[in-house]
Amino acid sequence: MNREGFNINQLLKTSGCAITVLFCLVLISGCGLFGSRDKTVQPLPELKRIAILPMDRASAKVSDRPTCNISDSVVDTNIVPPEPAEFMTGIIFERYKNDPRFVEVPEGKCMGFLNNFLASNISQSQLNLIRAFGRQLNVDAVLYGKLYKYRERIGSRYSVERPASVGFDLNLIRTRDGALLWRYNFDKTQQALTANLFDFSFYRSEGMRWLTADELLSYGLEKALEELDKRLAPAE
Repeated sequence: MNREGFNINQLLKTSGCAITVLFCLVLISGCGLFGSRDKTVQPLPELKRIAILPMDRASAKVSDRPTCNISDSVVDTNIVPPEPAEFMTGIIFERYKNDPRFVEVPEGKCMGFLNNFLASNISQSQLNLIRAFGRQLNVDAVLYGKLYKYRERIGSRYSVERPASVGFDLNLIRTRDGALLWRYNFDKTQQALTANLFDFSFYRSEGMRWLTADELLSYGLEKALEELDKRLAPAE
């Protein structure tokens, strides 16, 4: 192995057999075999107002929960710095800033609500806190997310010793009863195409390069919000 670690050749290099398999995958996907599954999208119930909370994150503080306990997924938890979570919050806010259904909750306002709620009942569960946010804001649902893994690549776009790795959950919680209306989990460590031929669509979208952690986050978040948009009823 090259001492510099994974390099661009590892994105492209493959045996004659792997090239044949990849070629077949392209042909088969073009014929629609991989698209033969039922892709019917189940619409969400009508939601007139949705609050967007700032992205939560795995924290170094012992008192903080390391993962979003609303979901049942088992995740690889890492300490996450605040900047990537702020980066994600900015993307979500920007996407929905002109949609009248969405209410952006800035970090300062969020912390003010949280301090008030905990002052009255420090033992409140995470779900009850999210519902309390929803009632305070008079919204039908709350979009809450947690970034639980953020590992930057070591190397460049053409050669890496360690690829980027990110993981997050997005959850849409109904205020009235705490029901989980929608959930999206993204947990990805970039691999060479030859290590996972089914990642062809990823490389077709992002190019034959090693992504930074922010680029991988953007890719995953775009996929998540695309799905959410499909599930939501069109804005009036």
